[in-house]
Amino acid sequence: MKKIFATLAVSFASTTFAADFISVDIDKVEGLNGAKSSTAQYIRAGKALGDLQLGLQGRTARVDGGGLLNSLEVTTANNKLVLVGLKPFIGVGHDNGFNGAAGRSYQYGLVGATTGAQVGPGYALIGGKTRVGSTEDHSRTKQTVGFITYSIPVTKTVAVNVNVSKSWQDIKENAYGLGIGFKF
Repeated sequence: MKKIFATLAVSFASTTFAADFISVDIDKVEGLNGAKSSTAQYIRAGKALGDLQLGLQGRTARVDGGGLLNSLEVTTANNKLVLVGLKPFIGVGHDNGFNGAAGRSYQYGLVGATTGAQVGPGYALIGGKTRVGSTEDHSRTKQTVGFITYSIPVTKTVAVNVNVSKSWQDIKENAYGLGIGFKF
């Protein structure tokens, strides 16, 4: 599974599949119910191929007090499929677990939906997604995330992103952050 994700990431970045957008964001993540807080760095890329919208997200979180978590997600949506104003998407992901510990990595599936609109000078994207997977030791890991990103244009191709999110289920967190996005 890891090799598939690595191959997809390289393919996505190659000339043939050059991204329509890339963003780099840093969020302060507040762990809830005893979970540790962290600083998460996201790299996101998207590409429209015909009616398909492909997405790639890499996340690395440095946990307060030490340790790393990282994950990679690949998603797809049909740009013509909009239900009640929402564009649904599906995807798969791989999480290495805390510090890549043996037996703690897991693969997961995800489903979600987004909607967006021009609001003032920027663009607001609102969405949610649910991840469900199993660790190698077969313990379940579920997380639903609600998120809002507001992108404020600086130039025709560069925007500043303001992010907030909340997650619940097995992983409970609140997050807020800033980033920069590039359109190509």
